[in-house]
Amino acid sequence: MNTFENLLGYFKKDSMLHARFINTISLLEYIGARKILKSQHEGAISATVLGHVSEEIRHAQIFKRVALKMSGGKLPTYDDQYLLAGPAARDYFQGLDHGIAAELEIPNGWLNYLYSTLLIEERAGKIYPSYNLFLGEQGFPGVLEAIVLEENEHLKDVYDFLGEADAEKMEMRLVRMRALEERLYDAFMKQALTECQVHVQNEPSWTISPTA
Repeated sequence: MNTFENLLGYFKKDSMLHARFINTISLLEYIGARKILKSQHEGAISATVLGHVSEEIRHAQIFKRVALKMSGGKLPTYDDQYLLAGPAARDYFQGLDHGIAAELEIPNGWLNYLYSTLLIEERAGKIYPSYNLFLGEQGFPGVLEAIVLEENEHLKDVYDFLGEADAEKMEMRLVRMRALEERLYDAFMKQALTECQVHVQNEPSWTISPTA
């Protein structure tokens, strides 16, 4: 059982922990939109980029609505008290951004945007399908279906753009970048799991429910 599956065991038992995690995912979607806009000069922003920004904002809103409904309206903002492993989630994004910049050597906002988008959407593709099933079991069916479809479509576009913009070095760079993303994601998940464990220690009668 991996770390994410372990987290689902905690979420199955405690809806507030789950809601805080969903609020954190909403934060990550929002940060993604903000970083896209920051990385692109206004003179270079295309309809494709605007479409991606609008998708990220819409995804953030979808997750936010679920977090609010699940928590009974108790998670109004992205303040750390309303998140699960909020600082680690931000570190995931920042670490990826800085790591990609270092790999590129010469500042290139377009390539940074493409690589970071590719890596994050690859991660979403690994966890969102199974997480969508889990959300359905918890009374929120189909929440991620449209998001998964949009992420898959955008991933195809990003591959095409990278094939044009960085064809010679793309595969070599992706090996190192994917390893970096894996480390950062693991650190985020481990911190989320640690916070769940601390919560359990403060609730003596609490027991973990199996995910299967």
